[in-house]
Amino acid sequence: MDHISWSDPDQVSRALGVFESMLRVYRTVVESSYSTENETPQQRWAKKLEEARREFEYDGYQITDRLRIFGSAESRPDHEMADAQLYAEALRLLRHARNQMERLPSTTREKPEPEIRDVLLVALGAAFAGRCTAESQNGAGRTDLLLRIGDRNVLVGECKIWSGSTKFRERDIPQLLGYLTRYDRYAVIPLFIRMARPEEIVEKAAKELAEHPRCISAAMPDHENRQYTFVFRSRSATPWEVEVALIPFVIE
Repeated sequence: MDHISWSDPDQVSRALGVFESMLRVYRTVVESSYSTENETPQQRWAKKLEEARREFEYDGYQITDRLRIFGSAESRPDHEMADAQLYAEALRLLRHARNQMERLPSTTREKPEPEIRDVLLVALGAAFAGRCTAESQNGAGRTDLLLRIGDRNVLVGECKIWSGSTKFRERDIPQLLGYLTRYDRYAVIPLFIRMARPEEIVEKAAKELAEHPRCISAAMPDHENRQYTFVFRSRSATPWEVEVALIPFVIE
């Protein structure tokens, strides 16, 4: 990086973008590495991230939980952390709704996707005072779930019933990406699985997301919570990044 002019804002911005990409790759390596200590992959990464933060703070930069790098004196949108927290809470609610729906098969038995989606809409709407809507215009179409708070989208969701790897790769993933606009940073795919051996389906879906040409990183699978997280980059000439969570539902 010696050839970078640190007095040139454009060069600094590009360099920080490279560092952010390197951190995402490093996270994958750390979380997937073997450890003799009794700690989870997330705990291993938390230690390494803290080390990296101390190094960057020495040079006047800070690293966010989403691995964005900012100058310590640089102003950031006040809503960035709030949006991340709201997104995490929405995912938590979706996971709990999933668990309850799986305990009560009658809530999904033989029902089409829109009716299953409405159960999730009720769960999110109740928690967020009705600010989650269905079939809402966003980007190139109408998305199944849209959580909008303070005139910002903090979650864009597209529900899908598993119909095979080809459809998921060629239709379902592109459909979700088409609904995202420049200021959308968080998305989710609630994936409804009605087939035997659902674990194999989850592996296939996660593989399709991880190998998608727009995917730039995949976090270690959270098997305990059955959530799988990826970071995608848009096709735009000035691309932005979106965190995409996959939450599988085993239904009847």
